[in-house]
Amino acid sequence: MRSTIAALSKRIVIPKLSPTHTSARVVRFLCPIGTSVEEYQPFVILECSSDLIADPADRQSPNHKPLMLLETLEEGTLMDLDDSDGKWMDVGSYLGVVYDGDDIDGDW
Repeated sequence: MRSTIAALSKRIVIPKLSPTHTSARVVRFLCPIGTSVEEYQPFVILECSSDLIADPADRQSPNHKPLMLLETLEEGTLMDLDDSDGKWMDVGSYLGVVYDGDDIDGDW
């Protein structure tokens, strides 16, 4: 069980930031594939869907799409980054992996 949890922590996905948040898209990767990263190093800018802020009165405009800076949770090497060509992706969609020399679990 412990090795599965460790392997899953290497996977980078779009996080769910609120109960209403459904999707996001990659604006820009800050680090290219093969970059060595440390814990909590920012590596991608995401544009979040407007439903992230559930109450329309709290949005800056009706079409406001907040930006989010995503950080790594592991140190290692960024591998297999996927921006889906700038298309909108659902929360939980795969963005990449931080490889630290351990085997990568294929049961994602």
